[in-house]
Amino acid sequence: MIKSAREVVGDEVELMVDAGGSDAFWQHGYKWAINTAKMLAEYDVTWFEEPLRPDDIEGYKRLTEHAPLPIAGCEVLTRRQAFVPWIEQHAVDYIQPDVTKVGGISEEHRIADWADDHSILFVPHGWNTAEGLAADLQLVAAARNARWVEYLAPSCYIDDLLLNPIRLSGDGELQIPDGPGLGMRWNPDGIARYTGGMRLTTCTTGM
Repeated sequence: MIKSAREVVGDEVELMVDAGGSDAFWQHGYKWAINTAKMLAEYDVTWFEEPLRPDDIEGYKRLTEHAPLPIAGCEVLTRRQAFVPWIEQHAVDYIQPDVTKVGGISEEHRIADWADDHSILFVPHGWNTAEGLAADLQLVAAARNARWVEYLAPSCYIDDLLLNPIRLSGDGELQIPDGPGLGMRWNPDGIARYTGGMRLTTCTTGM
């Protein structure tokens, strides 16, 4: 599968692989992860995401030290303080806090700054809703250690809920909104469609 993906996108496109936390799908551990990491490195994969169970910090520390490509994780952590040992012990190369889980934009910005102080890169994980993605774009713009946001397309919970939908450019880039707040406005018809007819009041139509 990885060989085919690399052949399709070519050598100029960065390719990432997400194992999805492992325990939901298979029971592999460190040895599987390190062997898979070596295979992925042969195809110039940019990072290997969630190759181990999400609470296996000792396994992640070993893998990050010995794998021939960067390791990403931590999307399931829910408090700023939970990220401290992962950052201070350099258990990952890319930290992935989810703005919808960690207490909001200010908390995630603090996590990103702490990671930057420890030479860990930041890839926010709020991609699954329009509001999460809008917040991620602002967070990445403010971070010194970020290059990407995760973006799911097509997705009705992103595409249909905004009056000014987020769209990829021809170069694969997302424009960072510069309007008030997160720079987005809700689409009342889209909200009604996915909430059984709920209508927003005037004071809640902006994001």
